[in-house]
Amino acid sequence: MATNTIPTVAFTTLGCPKNEVDTDLMRRAVEAAGYYTHECTDLPAPNAPTDMANDSLNVANCSAGVDNGPDAIVVNTCSFIQEATEASIEAIFDALGLDEERSRLPVIVAGCIVNRYADDLTSEMPEVTALIKVGDTKALVKALTDCLPAGASTPIVRTEGTVRSYEYLRIADGCDRRCTFCIIPSIRGAYTSRRPEDILTQARDLVAAGTYELIVIAQDIGRYGTDLDADTSANLVQLLSQLAAIPELKRLRLMYLQPEGLTDELLQTMAGYPNIVPYLEVPLQHIEPRILKTMGRNPRDVQNFETQLAKARKLMPELVIRTTLIAGFPGETDEEFAQLCNFVERANLDYVGVFPYSPEEGTIAAKLPNQLDDIVRLERAQQVRDLADQIGWQRMADRIGQQAEVLVEGYDSVENVLMARAAFQAPDIDGIVRVTPPEDRTTEDFFTAYKPNTYLMVEFTDVILYDLDAVIVSS
Repeated sequence: MATNTIPTVAFTTLGCPKNEVDTDLMRRAVEAAGYYTHECTDLPAPNAPTDMANDSLNVANCSAGVDNGPDAIVVNTCSFIQEATEASIEAIFDALGLDEERSRLPVIVAGCIVNRYADDLTSEMPEVTALIKVGDTKALVKALTDCLPAGASTPIVRTEGTVRSYEYLRIADGCDRRCTFCIIPSIRGAYTSRRPEDILTQARDLVAAGTYELIVIAQDIGRYGTDLDADTSANLVQLLSQLAAIPELKRLRLMYLQPEGLTDELLQTMAGYPNIVPYLEVPLQHIEPRILKTMGRNPRDVQNFETQLAKARKLMPELVIRTTLIAGFPGETDEEFAQLCNFVERANLDYVGVFPYSPEEGTIAAKLPNQLDDIVRLERAQQVRDLADQIGWQRMADRIGQQAEVLVEGYDSVENVLMARAAFQAPDIDGIVRVTPPEDRTTEDFFTAYKPNTYLMVEFTDVILYDLDAVIVSS
């Protein structure tokens, strides 16, 4: 056990930003129960399950800042596709073996993998202390109080310096779509919007605490409010207008907008508020009508995307677009795959997440005929990935010589640079900006002057893939 009088619970999060929201809710519930919490570092990047297979936990990244390490570990898992499930299982086993010098730490497994495979986990991992379904913070607190000494008699309050430079603002959870390849609706349940007054209260509290970038997130933000009662007049555009009016809010970012949500009204609203970041994540999955129909998606919505994209770029010349695509879906012909590649070339998108199709247990698509071989799916995904990267890297290289405001998030003492993000970079998934100190500033002085959660103006000087190097113009 750690030498802290009050036990410390370390959290590690795998999967998409929606899981980051779940982790934050769990941390707050644990702190309210009187326990310190700690966030493990150097973990798999959110929204990139294909990159997670080689990542693992270690004592150092779960113990930094905690005397003798944490007293318990909570692993918040992802189970969107098989590869993500495997990465989550690996992280669980890593957590179980974190500290060989002491008796085994309590390890609590939470999140999507529990909703999907609870029975299997119970039999295959008896060493796990508890299994917690998505959103069940009460069960988490009970599991911790059962295996740890009592926490503080009053809630733990995060100290100065623990405010993050950004926070996810979940406006809804769940999904009513029935995409044939996706297991998420069975994990997270029906689409459920939060009431606008609750969202606005949380947003104001976060900004008042010093977080100046909020990321509006849901499985489909465009559907926000459609499930609320008739007396509640709420939709995405109205909500964004209210959020953007919050004083001191510098960045309002949107994530996970389905294609049909890219309406003229939304684009006009985004263009009308300077603090709404010209950034959109629009998951298309494919471009060919037959494939989209088999996926359970509306081909018309995707076909209209290019028209709306042209309008959006005219309204907002700095617009950044991210999408996700699936290669190797059952029955995908050579011609349909070629059309997918042609779309990537002509759309000229900034960021593209590419997944080889994964036949997930419990989905309709897994039972479809004409399943492609693993090697074909992987090769097609890599081909789209290479094409998208070539375009994305060039779009990033075109920024050399430009100036932009960046948000400082920390520093790298090894490389001797500030780590920052521009408005065109979402946290964890879109690369970083490395800001080099001027020659007349010492490292210590430089890092002290530009603390995390501050903004400064830089000029981009070089690029490495999706990362940029920069020097300070003003702050």
